[in-house]
Amino acid sequence: MKYCPECGKSLADETASFCDNCGAKLAATAVAAPQPAVVAPPENEEKSTAIAAICSLVIPGLGQVYNGKTERGFAIFFGTVIGLFIFIIPGAIVWLFGIYDAYSLTYKMNNKEIPFLPTKTAHLLIFIILAIVTVAVVAVLVALLAFAAMFSHMAPPL
Repeated sequence: MKYCPECGKSLADETASFCDNCGAKLAATAVAAPQPAVVAPPENEEKSTAIAAICSLVIPGLGQVYNGKTERGFAIFFGTVIGLFIFIIPGAIVWLFGIYDAYSLTYKMNNKEIPFLPTKTAHLLIFIILAIVTVAVVAVLVALLAFAAMFSHMAPPL
């Protein structure tokens, strides 16, 4: 079956000089049927379990962002920060879970147990910047609180 090169409709008469649908002039032979684009499956990409675990060790949640799970990374990061303020142990537990989770996500992606998600460099950079800003803000607040506590016991002169 032949198709019009202008509108893509099938031609009832393959020897026609003009398209019945759009009126376009047809060459001596009309074009063959358009072939659907074949999308090649992604190559056997793999991520490093060591890099994922080390990322989460350095910055909690960064290993999840490396694995394409940005929301999960932010949840682990803020869970760790909040947990460290409540008590050190809850924060450490969330942090250790984040390391294990990043490792296991990578392992499962590499073994095709879960869908492979590409690493989004922009998400990594945004996550690192937000983590640094968050830590800086928290450090400044802790320093201000310590400074205020240090001078709060001093009585003003009479």
